Amino acid sequence: MHLFYILLFLVLPTFIESRQQDISLNEETPIGTIIFDLNTLSSSSITYQLLESSSLISFNSTTNLISISKRIDRDTLCPYDDTCSKCQITMKFYDMFYYDILLLIFNINDINDNPPIFSSNTYSISLTENNIPGIKIRLSKAEDIDCDINGVQLYELTYVLHGHVMISSINLLHKQQNQTINQPFYLFYDTNFDLYLIINQTLDRELQNEYIFTITANDYSHTISSKLTLTVLDVNDHIAHFSQSIYSINISYSTLPGTNLLKLTAYDPDLEHNARIYYSLLSIDGTNNKNDLFQINSHTGELRLISNLTQLESKHIFKLIIGASDGTNNAIPALATVYINIIQQSIITITFGSNRISKNASEVFIEENLPNSTFIAYITSDKNLQILPEGIHQGFFIQKLSENSLTLLTDRSYDREKQSSYDVFIRSGDNERNFRIIVTDINDCRPIWNTSLLNLNIHSQLMILTLNATDYDDGNNGKIGYRRKGYMWPEWIQLIENKLIINCTNETDNNCWKNLLNKDIFIDIEAYDYGKPELSSVMKIRLYRSSTRLMFIKYEYIIVSIACLLGILFVLFMICLCICYRKKSSKKMKEIMDDNSTKQKIIQTSSSEQSSSAGSLYGSEKSDNITLETAASCHLDMFLFSPKRTAMVTDTTYPYTFLNKSSINQTDNLTNKLFHSIQNDLSLLTDTKQDVITNQGTYV
Repeated sequence: MHLFYILLFLVLPTFIESRQQDISLNEETPIGTIIFDLNTLSSSSITYQLLESSSLISFNSTTNLISISKRIDRDTLCPYDDTCSKCQITMKFYDMFYYDILLLIFNINDINDNPPIFSSNTYSISLTENNIPGIKIRLSKAEDIDCDINGVQLYELTYVLHGHVMISSINLLHKQQNQTINQPFYLFYDTNFDLYLIINQTLDRELQNEYIFTITANDYSHTISSKLTLTVLDVNDHIAHFSQSIYSINISYSTLPGTNLLKLTAYDPDLEHNARIYYSLLSIDGTNNKNDLFQINSHTGELRLISNLTQLESKHIFKLIIGASDGTNNAIPALATVYINIIQQSIITITFGSNRISKNASEVFIEENLPNSTFIAYITSDKNLQILPEGIHQGFFIQKLSENSLTLLTDRSYDREKQSSYDVFIRSGDNERNFRIIVTDINDCRPIWNTSLLNLNIHSQLMILTLNATDYDDGNNGKIGYRRKGYMWPEWIQLIENKLIINCTNETDNNCWKNLLNKDIFIDIEAYDYGKPELSSVMKIRLYRSSTRLMFIKYEYIIVSIACLLGILFVLFMICLCICYRKKSSKKMKEIMDDNSTKQKIIQTSSSEQSSSAGSLYGSEKSDNITLETAASCHLDMFLFSPKRTAMVTDTTYPYTFLNKSSINQTDNLTNKLFHSIQNDLSLLTDTKQDVITNQGTYV
């Protein structure tokens, strides 16, 4: 039976029609994602038999769902499809309902998931000076395995020329090259898709012997850079020159043969063998005959006495013509004249210590920071010696051994940055000699910045900051380089030599303004020297954008002002509320006081009325509890609220005794009489109404 189905599936394609369904699918879609539902092809439930498939895609025959089972990488699946024209995965099904073949073709779309890559981070090329402008140097392109549309779209060349930063770029997507063809260096992209560096000027090694280029490739999602170093090779395009055209020296007849009289120096701005100088003695006193008195070293330029002068006592001066050339054929030599004066003088002998001295003993080199009293020289003469200058600040002191001998010692620890040389003059009779103490440098000064924190307002799209640290050392000890400190540098900030480039012009990079909008950016730049040991110092740069900060400050001021105004209004409202409450309270107290005074008047009035009617009341034989209680209550209330009287409990037989609070006025006599009569009546009723009176008194 299985064999039958197999034969059926093999035979069916020859005569069964097929239908096709194209489906678009992006690479790197997560595994397990459902990419197609076969149930959408028909409203009824249809059974499909899978005929052909790929291991990257799985089919569930129960649910008719197709999902991704493995990672789909278009760059691996179709590595040579640069144009993204065709990269497909095909699935073939047999439809059990319609009895036909269903083809599902998944077209794999490319995404920009791979960055460009240069084959090397650094390149070096060489070119001789005096070149013809327009030379093309082919460069290595950045490779991107994505499709062309997601590949490299922009190349940018950045370099420094005469202290200015130059930028040249090519947009491959729009086939546009910026207007940089008049620059000394620019990029060129030809029809064969090759990248070139065009040298558009004549190079001169003596002006600049090296150029450093930064080549940046961008695919609108990723950026990568490579450094290209162009070294300018030397050609012999300069002749030799003497540092001075006339020299004059004094010697004595007693000068010993083999003494170095003078060292001549010529220079050539060319390099290496093109700058190699050859010296020659052309003539003595106008004749070019061979002589046995003087000789010059053809390589070093040292002029030496080779014979004794004692037999030439009648000769007082020699005129020598010295030539210097760079050794090329038919080169025109540079000329210098040397006058040698022979004088009668005493002999001064100078013996230097272990310090380095020049060939003609005119200079002695002493390293700075050596301890005080370092030995300089031992000096002797056949006559009295005198050392000049004299004083306490000449840089040395004399330790005299005898009238004709002494030693010269340093009087301080030399600091080259304060004073780099000291002159010593020696006089003995008519003879004078001199030499110079040269303080040699050691790396004891680190680079110095003008400030430790530099605040930089980013107000334009391209800003170039020239770094300028200072080092007071000499030579390589004072030569300064600059480098990044730390790793958290934004991509839009570059450091090329001593130029800090803040480039926000890249049309594909908006992180510059976004970063500055969120917060200030701090970067560290380290200035270092080339001495041993290396010394360095760090400057911090704060990058900010003032317009954004002012906007935030303005909003903050508005919010604070509104809060202060609301606070003031709240305080005023509470003050008004308190004032109103106090007014209401005082008004209410006044009403209560008015009510009390009214009640007092009513009580006084009612008491007088009751007093007048007391006689009739008590004169009658009516003595029931109600009448007595009312009368007692009225009198008690009257005396209770009276401001002039109080009720006091006494030890008398009467339950209540009414006493005056103060002396009785004449106007109150009638009232007092009435009170006494009431007291007498109460005493008569004590026996019969004792319980009632007692209870009422207790109540009060």
